[in-house]
Amino acid sequence: MAFHALQAALAAMGIERSLDSLVTRSGEAFWVPWSETADVETLRYVRMMSTLFRATDQAKVRLEIGAEDEAGSAIAALRKQTAAGRLVIAPVFSEGRFGVIQSVDSEGAAHGVGPDQLEPGFIDLAGGWSGAFPAYAPRKWIYGAIRRDRPIKPAGIPVPDLAGILFVPLGDDIEIRGVRFGIEAVRGATEAVRAGAALRDTAALERLLVTFEQAEFGFGCAERWLESKEANHLWEAPDLARLARSMRAACGELAERLWDSSGTASAGALGQAVTGRKSMVFELPADLDREPPGKVVELPRGRAVIVDTRSRRAALGRLADVVERAALAFAKEVDSVGALTR
Repeated sequence: MAFHALQAALAAMGIERSLDSLVTRSGEAFWVPWSETADVETLRYVRMMSTLFRATDQAKVRLEIGAEDEAGSAIAALRKQTAAGRLVIAPVFSEGRFGVIQSVDSEGAAHGVGPDQLEPGFIDLAGGWSGAFPAYAPRKWIYGAIRRDRPIKPAGIPVPDLAGILFVPLGDDIEIRGVRFGIEAVRGATEAVRAGAALRDTAALERLLVTFEQAEFGFGCAERWLESKEANHLWEAPDLARLARSMRAACGELAERLWDSSGTASAGALGQAVTGRKSMVFELPADLDREPPGKVVELPRGRAVIVDTRSRRAALGRLADVVERAALAFAKEVDSVGALTR
């Protein structure tokens, strides 16, 4: 959501950058976390802060992160930033839902937009807010001010800079380089699927869902950017977009097999889904009038039933193999392009 807010703020400043471009060129697309022990919220929000800074740098603006100790000082800080003509992004709608703030008055009423307020309007900040930017633990009264104090250069990057976009380390504490980090995380998650961790408990299932959904989103952004005119300097690697598409599709299908929502319409629809689809986990409809055909689990996204059979486990394992092959094929092509551009 920080990247969505950044894109909206840039657009308000007259700087057009697609979300796909910001996410892919910053390395955010490939920052796919996986852990067999971390809590779900950590997997959902952990990112390297460097990706957000690299995204703003590509747009020729500067991002300054600030945090205050109390609501009053936070509101005063936002007033000062917006009075200087800067836009502020902050998680004012919920912990992970950022708004773009244009002005703030002395009472804590802000004027801005966000995911729950697409038209400019007032946002009450008097009660405080909390949330997290990439790599930050959630905390109160955090914000980012965007400065535009240098000239905007034409969009586009020379071919040699490709290595600085996709292939450099995203942080000194991470040994695996750029896109490789996401590939290795996805491989770890596919191994967990094959080993049966997906159905061991609800926490394991939720962690896998988060990883594969984030991989689907990231590689979807990469696919669209690689197919855009903005990426036409990558003519040496025409297969990158196709391989990103394969990765996005495989991750999306695996995520759907882990959480199939096709049974939400009615009890009858659930019965048809369980009979006709290879998924193992089906979201329970609200009007279910008979005993669910398997183990019921409770997750933040809703109630579901696990239909655990040997054939469905085998199908899930085969799909995990497809995801892993797609990840390795993308990584191999990235390595060959990196060799050409260095």
